[in-house]
Amino acid sequence: MPFHPPTALWAFALAGAVPKYSQRPPMGPGDLWSPLPVQHLDVTLDDGMTVDVAYIDSGPPSEGDLNAPPLVLIHGLSSSLGYWEYQIAPLAQQRRVIALDLPGYGASGRPDAAYTPPWYAEVLRAWLDAMNVDKAVLVGHSMGGQISMTFGLLWPSRVDRLVLSAPAGIETFNAGAQHWMKTYWHELRATEATEQELRATFTTLVFNKPGPGVERLLEERVRMSKTEAFRGTSVAVSRCVAGMLDHPVADRLDQLYMPTLLVFGSDDRMIPNPAFTGGRTRSVAQKGVDALPDAKLVLIPGAGHTVHHDAPEAFNQAVLSFLRQPAR
Repeated sequence: MPFHPPTALWAFALAGAVPKYSQRPPMGPGDLWSPLPVQHLDVTLDDGMTVDVAYIDSGPPSEGDLNAPPLVLIHGLSSSLGYWEYQIAPLAQQRRVIALDLPGYGASGRPDAAYTPPWYAEVLRAWLDAMNVDKAVLVGHSMGGQISMTFGLLWPSRVDRLVLSAPAGIETFNAGAQHWMKTYWHELRATEATEQELRATFTTLVFNKPGPGVERLLEERVRMSKTEAFRGTSVAVSRCVAGMLDHPVADRLDQLYMPTLLVFGSDDRMIPNPAFTGGRTRSVAQKGVDALPDAKLVLIPGAGHTVHHDAPEAFNQAVLSFLRQPAR
């Protein structure tokens, strides 16, 4: 869950930061890097709204079970399918892998919509229907984890397993913290972030392991901010934050009976929220394991909030091992 970093930390992170990408030409949704060709599918929701969903599809696995439920990768807040760059090829050897840009982000449409976890769950259901996918393993990061859990609560028969990478939805917030976050994340807030502030967020909160992949994602974020499409993303971010707070799942985890893998980085700087909650990541992770009926925890040393990007080999190994284990 996002928060405004303490002033001292923010000032320290900005020290010496020099804009690198803000003077380059804008980058539109169609210019974003993708590990596979991006496809588009219009899906129609129960209220008649049609939503353009961008996605990539690895097709049948090269070595694994052709009939096994596919892996559906669901990114987090302010992200896109490109955040799964280190998962697509390794996991696609064993399973069909499909990753989507959630509406509001990446190359998907930006409708005037609620952007709550239940709304995204309905989009996911309609999209899977259109893809002729009856059952899937949902792999969700952060907000994508809360969306995955919401989907599992609404349509449990369609979820083979859950893989939750540093998921939102387990940690809870008091009324004051909720009010602050909703007020801070107004619908133009994301458009106001400078390149220096974004670099600070990427390097002090989101990722623990710098590298070319992180730098590419930062460049995309900075250059996208100049586009009209990003104004739609900024609206989506604001409504997503409010939606996660207004549609909690923490008190319903005991209703998720499908096998579930929780993966956290031991040095996650966003969960628990340091401004409002404090404490240790392990305590939030253990709370999830204790509440879920059939859950396993993997805590990856040194990794941060985007654990699958910080420690891809360990993350992928944990996922593949989990998929090989028979359900109880």
